[in-house]
Amino acid sequence: MERQFVRIVEGPFAGCDAELVSADGPRLTARVPVSGRQTTVDLRRDQVERPEDVPVRWPGEAEDDRQDLAVLRERTAAQYDELAHVKRFDFFLERAGLPEEDPAREWDAYTASCAEIDAQVRRRKAAALEAFDQEIAPLPAAEASRRVAADPGRWLPAEAAMAERRSRFPGIDGPTAEERLQAAIFGASDAAPAPRERAHHRRAAARSAAELRDYAVWKAANRPREVGERARPAALAQVERERAVVEDRFARDWGFALPGSIFRFRAFLLSLCPAGKRALDELELAPYGIMDLFTDPGRGTQAGIDVRVHGRYYRDPPEFVTFMHGGTDGLHFGLWYDDGRTCAGVASYYNNDGGGVGLPSGTPLEAVRRRLEWGWRDLEDEDDEPAGPLDPDLAARRHRLRLLREVLMTFETGDRDEQGRDYHDTYGPSPEVCERGAPDRLETLDGGGALVDGDPAIERGRQRPWSDYDFCMTLQKELTGDPAARDALVAEALRRCAAGLPADALALGRDLHWISAGDPGREAQANELLTTAYRALGRDNLAAIAEAHHRHRDLPQVHVLETT
Repeated sequence: MERQFVRIVEGPFAGCDAELVSADGPRLTARVPVSGRQTTVDLRRDQVERPEDVPVRWPGEAEDDRQDLAVLRERTAAQYDELAHVKRFDFFLERAGLPEEDPAREWDAYTASCAEIDAQVRRRKAAALEAFDQEIAPLPAAEASRRVAADPGRWLPAEAAMAERRSRFPGIDGPTAEERLQAAIFGASDAAPAPRERAHHRRAAARSAAELRDYAVWKAANRPREVGERARPAALAQVERERAVVEDRFARDWGFALPGSIFRFRAFLLSLCPAGKRALDELELAPYGIMDLFTDPGRGTQAGIDVRVHGRYYRDPPEFVTFMHGGTDGLHFGLWYDDGRTCAGVASYYNNDGGGVGLPSGTPLEAVRRRLEWGWRDLEDEDDEPAGPLDPDLAARRHRLRLLREVLMTFETGDRDEQGRDYHDTYGPSPEVCERGAPDRLETLDGGGALVDGDPAIERGRQRPWSDYDFCMTLQKELTGDPAARDALVAEALRRCAAGLPADALALGRDLHWISAGDPGREAQANELLTTAYRALGRDNLAAIAEAHHRHRDLPQVHVLETT
């Protein structure tokens, strides 16, 4: 019911706006704000402005009845909607104790049954609502409620069906709380799964079997076995032909030894059929950065630009070498070179969003697998009707993602059968690293950690998979809000580095590089600290990358290769 307000024109509250509480002929009750509190007052109808607009009865009994009847009708409609779900599930309840001979065929029978049930329930619902309007709606609300409650099979069919189900399947939900307590006290063995639990399991197994059967048909059309059997060897052979010249290019320009995992990533990409490429695109993953040079290792850059800044985003630490783009918000993935020679793993971050690069770990294909399983989880979340057939578009996307997983597992992670959430729960960071941090890495604002020995002047913990919020906020505030304090920290770090203690210069240089935010002073200090620390640590090629990046940090885009 909508609220109604009146303006008082006579009496001690004249000039006040009041909310109407009730009206009964000439008498009104309203609420008036007095000293910040709502006060109920009695009024005559002639004490308010435009009394003709105030209903004779408020709230009126007839209107209350109409509202109650509308709610009752909505409840009946909802009961029929729920009835369809109840009857659908009964299909598997009735089969919960039977052998599972052909789950996929059983799912087909179930979906056919669902269509019949839905059609039948729709007809019953339409008839019931028409009867409600003729038989129940004209009655007073109290009598209507009594009539509805007296005939649940007609007006409350889901409740009636549930009652019938409980009589047909005793103990459908398993032991009661009291029975479970007694079992715990007296050491009784675990009871068999309840009928409802068995039915849920049977339904899930049937649906999964049907999806796998449908996937096999889809796969035969989109990636026939003979095509798949040829694709992987052909891709590996092409990569072997390319490998030497690619390795030479990176050794010459970056000073890096490319890991074997990046060549497996390249072979994986080459082996994808159109459906697999589409799945990768739907994950918003695409090779980028150094991968652009695999197809043409001799490709140069635009005039005057150092090739080492190709694919290098503004905040990328020198250790980070981009090989894959991740779509929105500047997500990108990079090989991580702590020592400037060998790859320590993969890191990633959103250039346009919060969060750091994280601890480097795994391989390029493991990074793809992690994103793939997040994508699988998202598709599971989109499946908002797990009791029914998959939406055709959703089924096609799941088929493509399943195919991408299968191809990837022929190159890496073939022993990991977990999917979706289970994959991430199983292969996440170790509890020890989460709790204590990586023992060889000092915490840095970029979240990657600095691989360096020694105790720094700035108190830092060990880098964990995520950044310590209090540490980051406190240090960032000091470095950006107090130039004098920052200058003092930089001077001390350089002094300690000259004395053979490079930890401060490396960690602080990485901090300032990460939070430069276009400030020339912070950019210059970051570059001086990093190049000094890298050279002190014998990481001369990282010093050269830092200098190249410093020269080009104002580039409008990160793609700098010459056009072909």
